[in-house]
Amino acid sequence: MIKKENNSAFVDGQNLYMGTRSEQEPWNIDLAKFRYYLSKKYNVEKAYYFLGYLNEENQDLYAKIQEAGFILVFKKHTDIMAGKKKGNVDTDIVFSIMKKYTKKNYLIK
Repeated sequence: MIKKENNSAFVDGQNLYMGTRSEQEPWNIDLAKFRYYLSKKYNVEKAYYFLGYLNEENQDLYAKIQEAGFILVFKKHTDIMAGKKKGNVDTDIVFSIMKKYTKKNYLIK
């Protein structure tokens, strides 16, 4: 019996969006197809989608991301950071990975 890998993906939503929009010919990513690709190509069971901050005006976007199969994770802001626009979730992603995988005593590159 072949043991199937149980991988997780950690996506920086702002970088994903800016990476596709900054091209000479910007394009939109189909999140459902992207999630399917992660599942089939890399055996990703859970895919976390990190965003800078929760904005009530973006509820439709959040629903679309979740419907595509991603688990939304928002950066928690202190009162000092609440007025800043950039979410900068990089460190949150690193800490989430470390927290998830150090419990199992291994980290896969």
